[in-house]
Amino acid sequence: MTTDTGTDHATSVLRDVLRVYDHRFLDLDPSQRRRLFEGTRQVLGADGLSDEARAALPASYRLRAFCIQHGMAGELERLIADEVSGSPAGAVVVGGRVYAMYPYLRGVPRQDADITDEVGVEHRLDAVAWQGRRELRIRGTARLERIETHRTAVDLLLRERATGAEHRVAAEAVEDVQDGFEAVADLAGLGPGRWDAHVAATALGLTREARFGTLRGPRLKTETQTRALEDGAEASAYFTKGGHLAVLVRGEPRPDPLRAKIKRRLHR
Repeated sequence: MTTDTGTDHATSVLRDVLRVYDHRFLDLDPSQRRRLFEGTRQVLGADGLSDEARAALPASYRLRAFCIQHGMAGELERLIADEVSGSPAGAVVVGGRVYAMYPYLRGVPRQDADITDEVGVEHRLDAVAWQGRRELRIRGTARLERIETHRTAVDLLLRERATGAEHRVAAEAVEDVQDGFEAVADLAGLGPGRWDAHVAATALGLTREARFGTLRGPRLKTETQTRALEDGAEASAYFTKGGHLAVLVRGEPRPDPLRAKIKRRLHR
């Protein structure tokens, strides 16, 4: 019976072995590739990955192991070359799960192609600007990684860092920009605090969320933009040290000047 420690060690060894199947593998001469391939095949054995290893390894490693176990050297090289060139396979959503699609890989078990937990949001921030006295207009792009679809719903979320309070704004599509969106956030209702910007993309029943602002369009202005809100508070749109977009709201709403003047007269 294999102990948890033994299973963890075996998975760690497999991870280290499969890690070298990247550009370094393609740089080897054919005889070196063949020796490494056959050596790894012996490590995997006839049964391939255990259930524990499958659960612990990312899909890219699981697919490498599948190719090696079944002697698919040519397919393995193509898989690695596609990743190195920045052209990973597309994906399909089935029953709420996301599966990588490799037309040249036949017989891949579903659990090896399952990338549901690895899918994130591709996003770019193109513009941030005040609109009137209380609204912040944000433009950018957002889509789910690797999933081709004609319709993606995008929400902008402002989440207060200390309390977790959330202000959600449904974005509108920008027709002349691929995956483009525009969101106008009314900041008058936000309480004091630091509100971090997140973008959420939803397609085919799948939603993913990410912090927003580190990936930027070439014309984005990054200086802090401050505006006195109509209720007397002050809001600043800025970028954190990590490069994320955030809004700092200071102060409490001030009383109306006329009302304050009347109160002073009454208290004389």
